[in-house]
Amino acid sequence: MRLAPSAIAATLAMVVAGLGMAQAHGNSGTRPQLSAAQARQYAYGEVLKYVGDAGQETIDPWDPLADPLAKGAKFMPDYIVDQAAKADGVKTFNTVQQAVNRAVRDSAARPAKRLYMLVKPGTYQELVYVPAATAPLTVYGDGKDAAATRITAKLDASVTGAAYAARHGAQFAQAAPDAQAMYATIKDRDVIGTFGTATVWVRNNGFQARNITFENGYNKDTGNARAESLPNINNVHHQALALQVDGADKAQFENIRLIGFQDTLYLKSPRIGATSRSFFNRSYIEGDVDFIFGDSTAYFHQTEIKSIGDRGLSYVAAPDTHWKTRYGFVFDDCRFTHDGSANARQGTFHLLRQWFHSARCTPYAAVPVDGYACLLGDANGYQAPTGTIARVSLEAVGKMVVLNSRIGAHIDRNRPWADWNKKGGLPYRPVQYSSDDYWNNLIKAGIDPVKDLGYAAKPTPADIFIGEFNNQDE
Repeated sequence: MRLAPSAIAATLAMVVAGLGMAQAHGNSGTRPQLSAAQARQYAYGEVLKYVGDAGQETIDPWDPLADPLAKGAKFMPDYIVDQAAKADGVKTFNTVQQAVNRAVRDSAARPAKRLYMLVKPGTYQELVYVPAATAPLTVYGDGKDAAATRITAKLDASVTGAAYAARHGAQFAQAAPDAQAMYATIKDRDVIGTFGTATVWVRNNGFQARNITFENGYNKDTGNARAESLPNINNVHHQALALQVDGADKAQFENIRLIGFQDTLYLKSPRIGATSRSFFNRSYIEGDVDFIFGDSTAYFHQTEIKSIGDRGLSYVAAPDTHWKTRYGFVFDDCRFTHDGSANARQGTFHLLRQWFHSARCTPYAAVPVDGYACLLGDANGYQAPTGTIARVSLEAVGKMVVLNSRIGAHIDRNRPWADWNKKGGLPYRPVQYSSDDYWNNLIKAGIDPVKDLGYAAKPTPADIFIGEFNNQDE
């Protein structure tokens, strides 16, 4: 999964020549390449050693590949989940959430001890919420592969709170209080929204999973096509999360499968401008648009990222990394594949668009509305013809680097990194490859980074937002 020696030599020759990273300033056709020295800054031990507030991170070295989970160690389970067994409510359970509830209760007596939960092969049709109060928890299957053990549900962003409660209220009625509290944040909403849809919702620091599938089965029986796709099926489609890692630090996933369409995997930091860390190794993630997204730091190693071609336009990732956070999403020795459908073979899909989080108008380009303006304000809002953009949205720049990976023919060769929506629309933002782009775009928009946002000076050298190194186009 490496480039030929001649290609590597060519890359190194560029470095020797002093070219370094090919910076792009508003040119969406550029594929910025890292120098060898820059690429070393994205080694997984370097990326994963920082945690905390952006610009004031704590150095906390973390080596997940040295963990017994990644080494294939056999564990002595504290809990066994088996649909066919007689449950005793202490060690043996018929559902995963029942076992999690017990783990939460046991954690009060031994919060520092890692707990192990074996899930026997089968299909578990339920939601699984793992609260922060749980001791570090390892959930693993012992089937022949990750597909043998599947946790699945069908929730999408349009489901009402009442419908959600009707489907899942009984499951959480006797849950641990902290799990009930997670459920309670969703049940009274008019609609549950994107962040209420997760099949597996993890708030647990040190959470681990191995040899298991997390699935959101929404539209999996019909496909997720819409009007822009070919053939034109016009299926209804919404966001539907398989896994939400919510502020949990040192979350580790080994040989797992994440199955969904839109927004399969959400990686959320504990607060704006801070980060937590996740690591995915030898795993499989599929979806059709923005299916890996969020603002925390995540490292994907030897993992297959498959684009499902139901739609006519697709983006793998939609990070909204804070501009001062060191690292966003890093993919190393991965394969970006597709499902063989006609749409996916057209080479019109993209690796990334940077999530313009919560924005209601754009200061970056004109909109065909008389008197249109979008000015810096305290909050995001728009009432034609004027609106405001909050700094929280401006600073959610999105960062992603791809190293030593194979990129399938479904990805646009010239424009793998795409704008956020189309120019001329309210949600538009141009792709930003570096802090230079970010800084210059603010000035062009009439927002002074120093006077209006309080920044000291433009970063020198520029911070990398998007980059590639030693990739192979298939």
